[in-house]
This record gives sequence, structure tokens and C-alpha cells, in this order.
Amino acid sequence: METVSITLNEERNVSLTAYLQPVGGEFWGIEKRPAMIVLPGGGYMYCSAREADPIAFVYLQAGYQVFILRYSLNEDCKWSNPLDDYEQAYKLISDNSEEWHVDMDKVAVIGFSAGGHLAAATATMSKYRPQACILGYPVIVKETADVYIPSAPDIIAAIDEKTSPCFIFSSRTDGTVPPENTIQLLDALYRNNVPFEAHIYGFANHGFSTCEPCLQNTDWICSRTRNWVKDSLEWLGDTIGVLRVGDPDWMKNSD
Repeated sequence: METVSITLNEERNVSLTAYLQPVGGEFWGIEKRPAMIVLPGGGYMYCSAREADPIAFVYLQAGYQVFILRYSLNEDCKWSNPLDDYEQAYKLISDNSEEWHVDMDKVAVIGFSAGGHLAAATATMSKYRPQACILGYPVIVKETADVYIPSAPDIIAAIDEKTSPCFIFSSRTDGTVPPENTIQLLDALYRNNVPFEAHIYGFANHGFSTCEPCLQNTDWICSRTRNWVKDSLEWLGDTIGVLRVGDPDWMKNSD
């Protein structure tokens, strides 16, 4: 695997870390891989390390080329800087898709908390909408978003029939980003006939990442919460297809 680190905006300290896996050879029949763009949380104040590499490894194991975007923060996060960062990263990936063996028809985004707000923005208002969007305990409701980024757009108002298919997971007991954010999002997706799958777990503290004990105190997390990892991978398989060695038609979805 090759790791490439790229500065997208030196002034705003925006960077993209690419984890690139080989194709061909042992991976016979695989000429391109799907891509996952990871948007860590952190309240638009920092990018959480617990929601960066540990998340990347999940999708690397599933065969994705994975890109971690560390977007504009603090005084630099005035809208639309974070969305501009995503679009710059997407275009860079597209421009290098042949060299990096990326299938640009199979690009997914995953975001957590404030990164979930940005991920939801990519799914609703970006000129480069992903083919699938995974949202972990996302900031969605305008009143919640305004706490972190007063210039934030209204995600609910932006949802339409062109919104990317979404997989959402959160916790009923999240005191930082209340489940109201997920519930209102689901209602808007349903009303606009956007495909989605959702899991609101019985209890978990905010920022549970993959629920590994090395990342979060699991005493406060419902044992089923960790299921989002496996479920998201299976949902991606249903949505954009499963990558299989020796199967050149992997990208064809089953209807």
C-alpha cells in the first residue's frame, strides 16, 4: 500500500491523506477500486484522530482506496470553505484516478459529527455528489449546526430527490448531537424518496467511532452499536456493489 500526503490549502492547513492499494497481480480482475473519503468530526475545531485512520482501515480492508480529508477549521471554517475543500479533494482524486486506480463511478463519503454535517452537505449541495454517503451521529439540524459553524447551510432544506443514498447511525442518548438530528434527516429523506438505512442505538456517548475499547469507553456503549461497521459495508455492497477478486463486473449492482 502506498501513502500519499497532499497539502490542498497551506493557508487554511487543509490536507488530503491517500491510502492507495495495488491492483492486478494478486488482485486479478481488479483494475480500479471504489473510493471512500473520510471526514473526521471535531466540531469544526479539530479533526478527530479516532475518526480518521481507524475508519480508513475499515474500508481499506474492504478493498477501497481511502482518502482522509482534514478540512478547514476554527476561524477558517466559515462556509463554504469546508465544502470547497471537499470539492477540491474530489477533483484531485478524479484528476489522478487513472494513476490511483480509482473508479469515479463508485465514490463514497463517510463523516462523523461535524464531519457528518460536511458529508451531508456533499450529498445534498455539492457539484460532486458521492454515490453513497455514510453519516455517523451527524450534525444536521440548523440549530445544532449553528453552535459549531454559524454560517452553516440548512441541510434539511437542501434535501431533494437528487440527494445521495445515505446510511445513518446515531445514539438515542447522545447529549452532544441529539438524535433529533437523525430523526429530522430521516423524515426529509423519506419525503424526497431518497434511499436510506438508519440505526439509532439504545445508548452510547457521542463520538463512539468503531466502538473499539482502544478508541472509546465501551462501558457507555450498547453492545450492538459496533454493528454499524459491518452493516455499512453490507449497505455499500447493496448500493454500489461488492469488490471481488476475479470479477471484472463487480461494479454492476444487482437490481
